[in-house]
Amino acid sequence: MTRRTAWLFAGQGEELHVSLNDTALDVLKRRHGQHSAYVFTYRNRLVKRFNTRAWYKAMKRAGIENFRWHDLRHTWASWLVQQGARSIQCRKWGLENA
Repeated sequence: MTRRTAWLFAGQGEELHVSLNDTALDVLKRRHGQHSAYVFTYRNRLVKRFNTRAWYKAMKRAGIENFRWHDLRHTWASWLVQQGARSIQCRKWGLENA
């Protein structure tokens, strides 16, 4: 929470690092303590896969279209540049967290 970063384990040892804004942090704070080990669960069980039929149904219910996990990296970099970070530095940070 203090680093404002989430680590998503994508399988086969791959980790995705995502910077968190205030809204995302608020969601995580509300979820804290609802499960002993995991943030996002379904029927009190770990959500193991994100690209499933259930994921797409949830996106549809939320009115989200044309979303890919990789889009979060683009958003992260765009927000950093909008706040004055140099694009070369964003690229370096993105490679470090890839």
